[in-house]
Amino acid sequence: MYKTQRILLALLACLCSTTLFAQDNVNVQISGIEKLLEDNVRLFLSIEQQKNHALMSEGRLHRLHKKAVQEISQALQPFGYYRPLIKTELTQLSPGDWLAAYTIDPGPPLLVSQFDFSLSGEISEDAAFRSLMTTLPLGKGKVFNHLKYEDIKASLARLAAERGYFNARFTEHRVEIDLDAYEARIQLYYDGGARYHFGEVLLVQDVLNPELLQRYIPFTRGSPYTLNKLINLQQALNDSDYFRTVEVSPGEVQLDSDEIPIAVMLTPRNRHRYSFGLGYGTDTGARAKFGWEIPRLNRRGHRFNTETEVSEIGYSLSAYYRVPVLNPRTDQIVYSAGVVNEETDSSESTVRTVGISLNRSRGSWRESVSLNYQQEEFIVAKDRGTSTLLIPGVNWSRTWGRDFIFTLDGVHFDIGLRGASEKLVSDTDFFQLQGGIKAINPLGRRNRVIARGRLGGTWTDDFHQLPSSVRFFAGGTQSVRGYAYQSLGPVDSSGDVVGGKHLMIGSIEFEHRLNGKWGAAIFYDGGNAIDDISEKLERGAGFGVRWQSPVGPVRIDLATAVSREDRPWRLHINIGPDL
Repeated sequence: MYKTQRILLALLACLCSTTLFAQDNVNVQISGIEKLLEDNVRLFLSIEQQKNHALMSEGRLHRLHKKAVQEISQALQPFGYYRPLIKTELTQLSPGDWLAAYTIDPGPPLLVSQFDFSLSGEISEDAAFRSLMTTLPLGKGKVFNHLKYEDIKASLARLAAERGYFNARFTEHRVEIDLDAYEARIQLYYDGGARYHFGEVLLVQDVLNPELLQRYIPFTRGSPYTLNKLINLQQALNDSDYFRTVEVSPGEVQLDSDEIPIAVMLTPRNRHRYSFGLGYGTDTGARAKFGWEIPRLNRRGHRFNTETEVSEIGYSLSAYYRVPVLNPRTDQIVYSAGVVNEETDSSESTVRTVGISLNRSRGSWRESVSLNYQQEEFIVAKDRGTSTLLIPGVNWSRTWGRDFIFTLDGVHFDIGLRGASEKLVSDTDFFQLQGGIKAINPLGRRNRVIARGRLGGTWTDDFHQLPSSVRFFAGGTQSVRGYAYQSLGPVDSSGDVVGGKHLMIGSIEFEHRLNGKWGAAIFYDGGNAIDDISEKLERGAGFGVRWQSPVGPVRIDLATAVSREDRPWRLHINIGPDL
């Protein structure tokens, strides 16, 4: 018994040894054609696909090599090459080591001599299909390509489904390859049939008034069906923040009808949400934040949220009551109330505010029209007192770009004005205009250039009556780095900063991505709060590191106050989205 087992083991070892030593190694070399053609040739070549086969032998290698000319020819045909010249060579470099070399001249490409393409039915008047016809990858005189031909057919079918031509079909789709004349003739006829339209939208939910939800629907019953509008509906309801899940699905078309009913299944969110966060910023020091939100206060879709923040320089408490209006996806009336206490190196203030604003979209722009009543107790150098202001204001903003968290190419712009009058409750007159821009542009694959600027101006007859919240100060992480938060501005006879009537800030930054989520930056900032355009602008410069966190880039900068004789250094830390 044991002797038999030893014999079997010996035979098995011999078999494995024979197999191991009989395996030949093959290197397949292809030259003369571009990378796209080469990749397809390698997919067709049996010798390429089997070169690592455990049972590869010299005999198998010669058999696979003989098939190469036919396989290469087949691989080139989808790209329009039917007359290739192929040189093959199989060389044994050493025992068990082979080189299979194929030099390929693809020859002249096969051109399209006839391209008959037509659309019939309503589809022929559809602007989307007309646009598609102007960008077809094939046409008379072009190189015939089987892949592009199939892509045209797939694009037509896909666009028809997206735009409600559910009965569309090819009445003719034929390609004739004439190798004698060496030309291709294409016939492609597409009948779109009748276009379907949106039918009734059934909203399955019991928490909001149907009239409110109807305003989220971006189409009307009877309008032409498009898949994009269904996607927009789902995104609008998801963005509303009223629902945990949103399912939008087309229904079955009834006989003798061209309308498609739409079913929307909605699952509401929880009534209460809470948030808590800890953080640190150079301007504010350590800080903690707590939030409470009721995203759906009643069936009319009203919302309520409150937020409390405590930091080393003060505290804030704010509450907002939001009412959707007009287009509820973008427009709302906001009632607000809050108190903000802040103590910096240059000022102390406590501001109590109640207000109302209308926030809405005007095309690609966001508009906010507001009216705020505020009382402020303030100390700025030798100026101190209590201010009462009724401040109407308006602000417009727009952002260009896609990813606002980490932006490779984008711009944000905002401009606003506000003011107060003694004739309308306020105890002083002023008018203020300010605006800012931030632009981010790529410079190569691993670099970004970030530029920002901000201008502001105040017009008043008695600047010293203005509270600190209406005065301009400069310095800090979002202003001129290298200087403390709100430490820059005109000073009084004692050298204390009193704030300025105007503001000028500019910055340029170069950022280089090192690897993964890490990067480095160098920057130069300039600006100040001033009373006159001729006054000195302070300058700061430095370097920093960047880390792409889930909530936006973490920026840690070390900056020096270039304008100061002693050029002190200051650390700045900031976290948040780019735009």
